[in-house]
Amino acid sequence: MRINLSVLLLLLTLWSCAEKRSVNDKEATSLDDFKSYHLDLNLPKESFVDMIESVELMQFEETDESLLSTIRKINRLDDGFVFHTDKKIGADDHLSIYFFDENGKFQKKINRQGQGPEEYSSIEDLWIENGLVAVYSMPKSVIYRYTTEGEFVDSRKLPDQLRVGGIRPYKDGYVAEMNFHSINDTSYYKFAKLDKDLKVEKPFLKYDNTPDEMPWFIDYSTVIPYQDGVQLFRVFSDTIYAYTNDKLAPLMHLDFKENWFWGDKPVPTNELLQKVEAENKVWTIGMSIGQKYIYANALIGYSHWEYFLIDRMNGKVKRMGMPKGKSVREEFYYLGWEEDRLMFSVTTADVPDILSALDESQINYREGTTLEKIESSENPLVMWVKFEELNK
Repeated sequence: MRINLSVLLLLLTLWSCAEKRSVNDKEATSLDDFKSYHLDLNLPKESFVDMIESVELMQFEETDESLLSTIRKINRLDDGFVFHTDKKIGADDHLSIYFFDENGKFQKKINRQGQGPEEYSSIEDLWIENGLVAVYSMPKSVIYRYTTEGEFVDSRKLPDQLRVGGIRPYKDGYVAEMNFHSINDTSYYKFAKLDKDLKVEKPFLKYDNTPDEMPWFIDYSTVIPYQDGVQLFRVFSDTIYAYTNDKLAPLMHLDFKENWFWGDKPVPTNELLQKVEAENKVWTIGMSIGQKYIYANALIGYSHWEYFLIDRMNGKVKRMGMPKGKSVREEFYYLGWEEDRLMFSVTTADVPDILSALDESQINYREGTTLEKIESSENPLVMWVKFEELNK
């Protein structure tokens, strides 16, 4: 069987090859002590909606300049949000950067897409850095920076032969996930700390065997701000790392036991990926780590996703049955935690089924958002979900 790359690009949502770790959770004294959580595919499913304590909905204003497709990555500003959207067939709107205020009112968009020296050809990562909009574009391995009005400030190219999957600022430099690219001609590492000039300061976790150099274009950032540092993910991995206080350490491990495809296999190769469908095991994981909970999803072969909610302190795990709306698999995306609430990007088509299963007392609307506006707009909206305690 040949791999259908278009299918893989659609399905992949995160991360990389397995490391086997063990930990005695009783010895862990804080949430940042390394823990391993068992995600049992045989747990009974509990309805996602039944696990909700409350939701808050916010509609992104629909104007001629803000017709949005799926939101997969979002940055929180002090007074709102900045993001780019998924690609629409036949359109380049995914190369625009949108600004909305904290109530979802459209403010502006900027677009510096092009082939010129001040223009990006794609957006693999987007963040705010010292009040500037920073865009990492993988094809040329360049970080571009603009004012929030779209004026070009500067661009910085990574050294020749250095390409990264995800990158974010850290202190006076950057931390990067390598996405199976080599550090140089012969060395392959999973992560790297770069200095202020984008040169490799220190690589981390060298591959014992050389993987196939295969860049995976994924929907989620693999480097995410976390406390005073960053969380680090890799494609096809069940282990999450944290880079804080100038040190890299494993943060947590999601243990699928015998259902983990990469458990007894060496580094990923295209030959091994041919076996994913036949073995029908978990082979890629997505997750969002909050102050109290972890939301995780796992792709089983090419057949379906499994969803879990994990209590970080007591280790309790619930397997969730997600809503079966019109587009839940493709467009019901988690965007990250805000304190104890998980943000989702939801289509208007999915909203009625969710709300109909809740009491009115559980539903809140952000200022300017109403059910009537939601039903009359095609723009996605943000839904903040607060879950009930897992020990109930």
